[in-house]
Amino acid sequence: MTRLNRGLVALGAAVLLTSSALAGTATGRLSQPNFMPNGVVVIYFEGTRAGVPSCATEYRRFAVNAATPQGKVQLAGLLTAYTQGKTVNIYGTNACTAWGDTETIDFFAIVD
Repeated sequence: MTRLNRGLVALGAAVLLTSSALAGTATGRLSQPNFMPNGVVVIYFEGTRAGVPSCATEYRRFAVNAATPQGKVQLAGLLTAYTQGKTVNIYGTNACTAWGDTETIDFFAIVD
C-alpha cells in the first residue's frame, strides 16, 4: 500500500470515528415500545447512555421511522431484541428527526 493510500485510509477512519463519536450511544435492554400514529416507533432502554444530543429531552429512549423500508428492517431487529430480552448497542444520528424529543437510531447491534 502506498503512502498516499495509507493516508486516505487513516483519514477515512478518522472521519467515521469522529461522526459516530458525536452521536448518542447506548448499551442495554429495550423496553416499552410505543407505536406512534405517523409510523414512528419510540423505544426505551435500560442501561447506559452517552453523548445525548440537546434535542433529546427524552434521553432514555430512541426512535425509528418504521414508515420507511429501512425503518421496517430496524423495527424487526428491535422487536426481536426486545422480545428475547437481548442487550443491544445503539448508535444515534445526533438528531431528533423521527420524533422531536427523541434521538433517531442510526444503527444498532444485538450483542448477546
